[in-house]
Amino acid sequence: MSTRFSKGQKWSFSLGNGVEWFINSAFNLWVFTFYFAAVGMDVGLIRTAFIIWTIWNAINDPLIGYLSDRTNSRWGRRRIYIMIGVIPVLTLEILIWLPPLSGEMAQFFYLLIMLLLYDTAYTLIALPTDSLFPELYTTVEERTQVNTIRQILAAIGLILAALIPGIFIGKQDTIDGYLINGIVTAIIVGVAMFIFLKWGAVEREEFKLDYKQGFSYPKALKTTFKNKGFVLYIIMFFFYEYILLLLATIVPLFSAEILGTTTALETSILMGLLYIVGIVSMFLWKKLDVKLGGRLGYGISMVAYVLATIPMLFISSYVSAIISVLLMGIGFGGMLYFIWYIIADVIDHDELKTGVRREGSFFGIANFFMRLSMVLSIITISLVFTETGWEEYIPNPGVDVIFGLRFLFVIVPAIAIGISLVCLYFYPFTKEKVLEMKEKLKELHESKMEKVKST
Repeated sequence: MSTRFSKGQKWSFSLGNGVEWFINSAFNLWVFTFYFAAVGMDVGLIRTAFIIWTIWNAINDPLIGYLSDRTNSRWGRRRIYIMIGVIPVLTLEILIWLPPLSGEMAQFFYLLIMLLLYDTAYTLIALPTDSLFPELYTTVEERTQVNTIRQILAAIGLILAALIPGIFIGKQDTIDGYLINGIVTAIIVGVAMFIFLKWGAVEREEFKLDYKQGFSYPKALKTTFKNKGFVLYIIMFFFYEYILLLLATIVPLFSAEILGTTTALETSILMGLLYIVGIVSMFLWKKLDVKLGGRLGYGISMVAYVLATIPMLFISSYVSAIISVLLMGIGFGGMLYFIWYIIADVIDHDELKTGVRREGSFFGIANFFMRLSMVLSIITISLVFTETGWEEYIPNPGVDVIFGLRFLFVIVPAIAIGISLVCLYFYPFTKEKVLEMKEKLKELHESKMEKVKST
């Protein structure tokens, strides 16, 4: 099966992952700063909007995932949702940066509506794209190869999300440049999605009949959460996303208030360097994956990341921050590589138990927890800002705010990684267990293909 897909298909498919990370990171990196520093909204109102958004995600993400598992159309069960979501997400990427210029409650409701609409459109693209990875590439060799390409393009997406806004935004507390950035982002995403849909988003024949054997929605949720490996994975995934979103949200403010930067470009360079080192380090993590497996590799990457953040408790110069960020990039690259790889083992195990590929259900729940992690990051930031007297944006804050920013950058992620390491200790899918599952899956997939051919 490893020869079924060409290099062109694998790169085109992986481009979808890069697009997903690009548009989501551009949103996550700047939306809080935009509404807090540029629009001037109260941090409590921003927090409330994100909490309501999370409640919507509890319904939206798992449901779309379940529906994609049960869909049968001439365009496939995953691809059809991506096609539906493209135009809305491009439009909303522009509208999010056009809030009312006055009236705080009007701005609040505008942000809330944009969050709900944007998330729905984004989920229609991201969830089926993520679901296709373990479904299309079933061998260890294919997954290792394609996952490396996917995460390299994801890191490039992160770099673009960090650097492009820096070109157009200028000062972080000025509204004008955000809209231009949104338009440029939408154009890039539109071109890339055309390539992805044209040459990358295909579906396997042997899973064509799986929709007939699917569970009811309540049973699908229950079966998914009964999977011990998935529950442990979700906790680790939640804290991975929490760390990433916390970092993306506070870096613009950390850079300005502690490092003394004056433009968004300087912030973008910091984030860009983190992602560039992450890309380069993936070749190291790929070798470590082959030798040690995803479980142990992910643990090493988390420890490497948290150790590299420690200097951020003390440094105040931009040059020192660059050195620390370069070291952080090594661990970050490993975390990015492994967290999206090991969920495939969870899904494979589920297929052996149920006889059905249910990527949509797993990724739907994972996407909800990803959104929940963003809300927790916003709540964490708003609570720290409130405790340190920074409820509204004021340049050059006092020593308490400086300590709060350092606390958010280092101590909070260290706690999250500590919890993740405990979960990883109990995570059941060792390298040996994964290889054993692959042999059983090969037989199951051959049996499914015979059924498809006989219909």
